[in-house]
Amino acid sequence: MEQYFVNQTFTTNLVTIDDTEIFKHVVTVLRHKVSDQIYFVDKLKELYLATIQEIDKDNKTIKFELVKSDKPSTELPVEVTVACSLSKKDKVEWITQKATELGATKLIFFNSQYSIMHWKQNVVEKKLARLQEIAKNAAQQSKRRIIPEVIYLSDLSKLIGDNSDLKFIAYEESAKKGESSLLVRSLDKESAKSIIGVFGPEGGFSPKEVDLLNEHNYLSVGLGPRIMRAETAPMYFLSVLSYNYELSSK
Repeated sequence: MEQYFVNQTFTTNLVTIDDTEIFKHVVTVLRHKVSDQIYFVDKLKELYLATIQEIDKDNKTIKFELVKSDKPSTELPVEVTVACSLSKKDKVEWITQKATELGATKLIFFNSQYSIMHWKQNVVEKKLARLQEIAKNAAQQSKRRIIPEVIYLSDLSKLIGDNSDLKFIAYEESAKKGESSLLVRSLDKESAKSIIGVFGPEGGFSPKEVDLLNEHNYLSVGLGPRIMRAETAPMYFLSVLSYNYELSSK
């Protein structure tokens, strides 16, 4: 059953939705009719089962009857920020989509010393709008209760002010040295409410960048014995978190 985010708070069980995108998708694309049902998530992140009562094709509005849903939340029990060095357009969009599906709360893209791409200031707003739309669509498809925020930082050094409870930097030199358990051990011993993972470009981080983050409480961790592509590592990280917080029986 389809799910849509609406930028409003529901205060009555009968509502009229005048969002043209929702109308087009529900009526024109999916050809829903009266009595069909979909889900809405409102501004308070509450989930509602919505039954179509009336379709006004002239004004492109739909009237729904709402019932608050008791379906369990699909969100991770911790807030997770994924911070990635800029890469090619298609990879940035892919990371945004898949990280949203895997439960990220926030996505940060930043410039680093070995970044192969850099955004000029005059295109940042347009690119972020595009990525935010991708995140919204992915959140709807994966039945999330939130749409991850997508932001841009002009320099990696701006990450030092992040106040997450646990802060990690995926560092291939740690993996080469055989370090493969610090991430899991850190998750086991900490009752964190927020986590950030930082991921470099294909060329990796410079030693200076790693030192800077280490000095501000970021732990350098390996992600197993294999070297991953820049876009794969964040998905591995999110999968580890999902197993630790959602699938593990401990």
